[in-house]
Amino acid sequence: MSDWQLERDLERSFRAAVETRERIAAFVDRTPLFGADDGRRLLKLESLQRTGSFKIRGAASAITAAGRPREIVAASTGNHGLAVAAVARTLEIPCRIFVPATAAGAKLARLRQAGVELVSVDGDPLRAELAAREACDGRDGVLLVPPYNDRQVVLGQATLGLELLDDLGGEAPDAVFAAVGGGGLIAGLALALRTRWPRCRIVGCLPAASPAMAEAVAAGAVLDSPLRPTLADATAGNIEATTITLPICAALVDEWQLIEETEIAAAMRSALFEHRLEIEGAAAVALAASLRHDDGGRHLVVLGGGNVGAQTLRTITSSHRRPAELSDS
Repeated sequence: MSDWQLERDLERSFRAAVETRERIAAFVDRTPLFGADDGRRLLKLESLQRTGSFKIRGAASAITAAGRPREIVAASTGNHGLAVAAVARTLEIPCRIFVPATAAGAKLARLRQAGVELVSVDGDPLRAELAAREACDGRDGVLLVPPYNDRQVVLGQATLGLELLDDLGGEAPDAVFAAVGGGGLIAGLALALRTRWPRCRIVGCLPAASPAMAEAVAAGAVLDSPLRPTLADATAGNIEATTITLPICAALVDEWQLIEETEIAAAMRSALFEHRLEIEGAAAVALAASLRHDDGGRHLVVLGGGNVGAQTLRTITSSHRRPAELSDS
């Protein structure tokens, strides 16, 4: 178990999330909750959040809790970097983002437009995370903002759980579906929701091509998982061996679903054609898991990001190419 151990004190974590929500209010929008399928499926549109994903919550939490560093460093496949860059720009703090060389081209273009210094790292997203951490070692005044392995980042994502509680009050859904990469989002959601919706099932959704957290929970330790290309690039990659999200996920997430690339592409098409929603592959992972489990229950699906490139949208809607070939690289 981690030293933090908020999973053993949910009420304390809930209060900490409430305090975090107040601190980051200036950086975060309240996003809509959209009813689909006659209200049986509720879609939380974090795809409409500032910078296009939920990541602004964790980034704002970590940076505002740190006072005023002289430089901010992060590692990202795109969404986390966009969020960190936005907060850094508002606070007028220099920012450096380490990105894997395989990051989607559309997100890299947006990062360049944000005016941050980009450092490309060969290998998967974990190598970029480790390179960013190494770049901060021993440097005073330099703040590392990890994408998931950080107390303040997880508390920032927990504010999304508080917003869902406000949206629905005591009317808990039967299940909540959220995409999982390093586990920051679902760990934060679980910490917030368990205190008020104890019987709601929390379902972690991963691309089958990148199952790192599900395999870590099954093994009781982080493994070096085999990875394949995936439309859900925001959840792709291995995770840090010391991540605080693993014990929280192991304790509080009820179920894990591995989603195939064809299902991810189908969910992206469904969101676009049926609801006029442009969502990225990572968001579609959660929607696909809910669609797979169309059991008549009331589902709440977190659509975590909308930063999808135009070429990917065109291809999934008009082509029969294999989904693994569709990345905006």
